[in-house]
Amino acid sequence: MGQSMTRKFHERFNIAVSTDEARKRFVNRVQNEILTRFWWSVPTSIRDTAETTVLTILGLRDSGHGLGAIGEDFWLNVRTIEAMYRALPGNQDSLSSNVEAIMSLSEVDLGIRWQNGEFLPSGAPLLDDKLVNDVLNCLAGPRYEGVRKPFHKGLEHLLQSVTKPALLVDVVTDMYEALEALAKIVTGRDRDLSANAESFISAVKVSEGYKRVLKEYIDYANKLGRHAGEKGQAKPPLSRKEVESFVYLTGLFIRLAVIEDKLT
Repeated sequence: MGQSMTRKFHERFNIAVSTDEARKRFVNRVQNEILTRFWWSVPTSIRDTAETTVLTILGLRDSGHGLGAIGEDFWLNVRTIEAMYRALPGNQDSLSSNVEAIMSLSEVDLGIRWQNGEFLPSGAPLLDDKLVNDVLNCLAGPRYEGVRKPFHKGLEHLLQSVTKPALLVDVVTDMYEALEALAKIVTGRDRDLSANAESFISAVKVSEGYKRVLKEYIDYANKLGRHAGEKGQAKPPLSRKEVESFVYLTGLFIRLAVIEDKLT
């Protein structure tokens, strides 16, 4: 009996909640707890300046309605939270606590997760931790800026692909670009990934079997991502889970290379 009380209401009574309905509830919680309760707890002197900053980040005109202009669009509310985090450096911990509390109330996976002041696509928690979060942390700093930017861009495209599936092809392109940039750093050779593949595997000191894995990775990216749409060809349809796996595989190669590079 005690265990059942820890489960959410819809789970205890076996009530199905659709993703659309869960997102509506998420927006309502954001409006209640962040755009109202949290926002009005910020000192007026800070809030007035931050409000304009938030609207500017979102690309909205300050028409006198303030954050009331945000409305009920799910993705606009998601972007608003990120903008508030940037605009309120002294209140980031409090904001993060509120976001995490709201996320914990979600009835189903919303396709997003909160990480260090920004939303990222949700996936397998363990893989996200090791092959996304760890990778982003390892790529911090100017040395890896050319790798981190396309990797992060790919994550943003994956997040946006929930409502715009056509962006899945761009995720493949972004991830390939990230790994290609890293291969140039690790090998010291300014060549494309196809020409750098063997040198890259040798530099990260892993077994020969990874050569075959990397070859398949390159072939996949060139066929479905980088060369898709050339000469008037239609871009191939891709499944989200397939592209998500490609992101994790990219993270695996980057993790191997960066860890090895940092140890030498």
